[in-house]
Amino acid sequence: MTNFNKAQIQRSLTTGFKSSLFPLYVSSDEPLDPIEPSSAQLSSIAPIGINVYCPQQRVDDYEHLICQEVTLRRALYNRHQPVASIWWLGSPLQQFSPEAITELCFRLSSHFTHQQENSTRGMAVTPMELDKNNLALMKGLNFNAIRINIDASVASGDRSLSKIEAALQMLADYKSFDLNCVIKFSALSHQDFLERLLSLLEKSHCSHIEVLSQKGGPMSLQDKLSSDNQLARINDHFCDIGWRICGNNSFFAPAHPLGNLQCQAQLVACPWGYLAKQIPSWLGFGVGALSLSSGSYHYNTPSSERYVALLGEKKRPVQSHFHLQPEREINYQIIQELLCRHAIGATTPQLQQQLRSLIPGAWVKPGTDNLALSKAGVVNLPAICDKLFAPLHP
Repeated sequence: MTNFNKAQIQRSLTTGFKSSLFPLYVSSDEPLDPIEPSSAQLSSIAPIGINVYCPQQRVDDYEHLICQEVTLRRALYNRHQPVASIWWLGSPLQQFSPEAITELCFRLSSHFTHQQENSTRGMAVTPMELDKNNLALMKGLNFNAIRINIDASVASGDRSLSKIEAALQMLADYKSFDLNCVIKFSALSHQDFLERLLSLLEKSHCSHIEVLSQKGGPMSLQDKLSSDNQLARINDHFCDIGWRICGNNSFFAPAHPLGNLQCQAQLVACPWGYLAKQIPSWLGFGVGALSLSSGSYHYNTPSSERYVALLGEKKRPVQSHFHLQPEREINYQIIQELLCRHAIGATTPQLQQQLRSLIPGAWVKPGTDNLALSKAGVVNLPAICDKLFAPLHP
């Protein structure tokens, strides 16, 4: 899970909401009393998304704590809004027993009774957790999507893929889960291993692959160049096989439904990935959960002790909230376009000139009226986003 404490923001070789858009937001302490919802919010029938955040460290009675938070926030949303997506993020299979997962699924269903057609119910797992018992549990509870988190931050060229292969084969027997994968890599990830891993995932009908640079602090120039080269080769690979690319590290198979959203400019980069604009509100429950309402993000305390204490006092466990500065709206829209489409639409001549002065010529496709990124520009998107944090003058 992502920690949204301002002090912990680090620049990354790979794009993402936290490094590419979050610096445009300002934070303030959240009042402990619940925020009064607007009449528009309570009457809205727009689809919503739900995320259940599951820390690795066990929290006693966590499923009932989640239910307490849901009850506290019941007055802040319209219960008739259809749920388009619900994900269990972090480490749900470490945090919960099968019985707790079953109970919480039914408890959530009693609060959110309207499911949008073709809605997603997904769970984040590791390859080691994909066994017959867990798959049967997820199948029985109508989960239809799985995200496999793979740590390849230290991987030699001959590192075995046998455990991942076994997990994928077991998953293939069910033939009912949409599969996506998040791979952490670093300068210590051998290119041969990454190539074998990507090939295996493609053959296993994985439709979305995201790669994240594993950065724990300052990098040496040699390590940065190594990781840059790895990322460039990964981008070239997916470009050659016809996958769609968002940012510089999210790759979608040609048949993935996201493709239509990208073509129709109905895609948005958010803390949970690239998703449809038609889902304007997200409810996050749990330790370190993030929610989106009326354009502002609300961040639950990342402290399990504080989370338990606030719920015990019948208070929402929100630590802070974040809102976009009005003067940075143009920056936000431009970065969104670059992340989602690698191009910027119609702008004023003054803004177009300003943008071209900020972005090196080698990172822009030549001969285009609207600014579009070259392959080198896509790989270097984090550096471009850094340049776009400063005020722009349209």
